[in-house]
Amino acid sequence: MISGTGLRTRIVQAAPLLLLVGALQAADAPAWDFTQLMAELAQVQASSARYSEVRHIAVLQKPLALSGALHYVRPSQIEKHQILPFREVIRVNGQQLTVERDGKTRSVTLDGAPLIAALVESLRATLAGDGTELERLYAVNVVGAKQRWTLKLNPREVEVAGIVRSVNISGSGSRISRIEILEPGGDSSVMTIEEAS
Repeated sequence: MISGTGLRTRIVQAAPLLLLVGALQAADAPAWDFTQLMAELAQVQASSARYSEVRHIAVLQKPLALSGALHYVRPSQIEKHQILPFREVIRVNGQQLTVERDGKTRSVTLDGAPLIAALVESLRATLAGDGTELERLYAVNVVGAKQRWTLKLNPREVEVAGIVRSVNISGSGSRISRIEILEPGGDSSVMTIEEAS
């Protein structure tokens, strides 16, 4: 039987070895950077996924929970089919954004709405692996490794920074699994994405 003191001593003695093993495993992991991430994402031609989203909005007492499906076709088509808590379809095709809700359809051209365009492009350029467009709109930083990465986007333009403080997109390889948008006033949204089977 090992006493509490003996066990503590063994743990303390083993700690440097465990730290060394962890450091060696980290050193063995291949380097992962923005260019490699964009190349990986650029390989995806189309994808479909389910999503759940939680929005924290200061004026609401409880977070707003949304869910539905996402569809992407390279290079510029995105569709968000929201099912709960209400039905809504948002489509982006080229420079046209269309919203369908309650039997009504509204459209806007992204060229005429630069703030909306910047938000759309944070997702669309990421999905397309378009590093040039992302770097035009955002200061970019990638942390992690291929199997678990986070792309951090901070707006370059003051107007965009007035509505979006940062966008953090996480994933593995060419799959995006989480999108977090933080706003200057403290509102936020976190979307969790699961590939459709």
